[in-house]
Amino acid sequence: MLSLALIVGYFITSLFFLNRTWQSGKQAEQYGLTVEKTNAIIQHTSQLESAAYSYIITQSNESSAIYLHKKESLLQNVKRLNAHCSAHHFAGDETSTLNYLISQRIDMLDEMMKDTMSSESKKEKMSFGNETTMQILNTLSRIRTVNNEMRELNQRKASVANRNTIMLLTVFGAVMMLIVFISFFIMRKEILRSERYLREINQINLELSSMNENLENFAYVASHDLNEPLRKIRTFGELIEIELNNESVDRKTVVSHIHRMQSAAERMQELIEDLLSYSRISRQFSITEKIDLQKAVQTVLSDLEITIKEHKAEVNIHSLPNSILADEIQMRQLFQNLVSNGIKFKKDNVNPIIDIKSERVTAVELPCAELPKNNPQMYWKISVSDNGIGFDEKYLDKIFGVFQRLHGRSSYEGTGIGLSICKKICENHKGAITANSTEGSGATFVVFLPDNQNK
Repeated sequence: MLSLALIVGYFITSLFFLNRTWQSGKQAEQYGLTVEKTNAIIQHTSQLESAAYSYIITQSNESSAIYLHKKESLLQNVKRLNAHCSAHHFAGDETSTLNYLISQRIDMLDEMMKDTMSSESKKEKMSFGNETTMQILNTLSRIRTVNNEMRELNQRKASVANRNTIMLLTVFGAVMMLIVFISFFIMRKEILRSERYLREINQINLELSSMNENLENFAYVASHDLNEPLRKIRTFGELIEIELNNESVDRKTVVSHIHRMQSAAERMQELIEDLLSYSRISRQFSITEKIDLQKAVQTVLSDLEITIKEHKAEVNIHSLPNSILADEIQMRQLFQNLVSNGIKFKKDNVNPIIDIKSERVTAVELPCAELPKNNPQMYWKISVSDNGIGFDEKYLDKIFGVFQRLHGRSSYEGTGIGLSICKKICENHKGAITANSTEGSGATFVVFLPDNQNK
């Protein structure tokens, strides 16, 4: 309503300003017409006198005809000036005086053109006529002066009105601009809020999608991976029962079946422990303290010291952030899994070499589309590279799934949950993990964590 009222006021004030400008233009035109009409009267008065004197000297009919024509023209111009002054309501007394003087001058000239007047009388009339002409010129000058004074007065009024109008328009404009800016910022705030809500909804949808995927993986584990060792235990139990029912029990066969049952039970226990570990990582938690990631990784290497020595591995830490908002236990778990994988999936007869380095990158450089959109503009890009067997990148999505393996358990130990735990840790920290590799040429796992050092 305020904006509408200001717009109406601005419109009315603008109309007033335009009307005043138009009136100033009309007044300037009026002054020009007054000057034009008074000049015409002066010119025709002079021509009328010249024609009269020419007739007096030459007595020619041509001079007489010119005189009559100029007299008619002079009277018409006087009439036009009278109408002009009357229409614009000024110089009424002066026009009356002018009419009288013009009539008087014409009467004198008419008498002078009569043959009955003596030379002395003509000279006297000519002298008196010159005085009348001067009075005509003075009267026309007063008409111009009155017109000019009225024009100057109107100009001063117009100038004041224009100044006031411009000030009013400026105030209207400033208030309207203020309202526009306030409205813009309010709209921008609402748009940003809507975008933030939309990002949060999209993030929740991603998390729900991830949870659904995890539930599907858990269902698969419960129906397949956990059932497999149970089926083995049951099968070998039945075989032991059959063997014990025989009259001659083969002790070696029973012991073999028991060993296989124990192996299946250990496998089942390992799966359950990994499931519990993944479940603990998936729970909600808050990160309130900054850690030195360099020290955290050094602790991981200290824990893996025996494994590193057994495989003659070389782990190089080039640079890591010394202040990052993160959970230290989860960061250790993250890098322990990545370093352990680099050692485990080594080439035959080749000592593992693992390089860990980091750099700061902008959010637009991130290759991970699933990163939350409300994260900071800067990220830490942490690369863990090895010289192992690598993998085909067509399996990139598979390797981060729960209990997803690219190799059989006979070749490499483990349950296939390590990288899924790494992915969940990164998601807990509003980051992401990806990898690039060529089969037979090593792999590089890339972790993205928000650069929140200013928080």
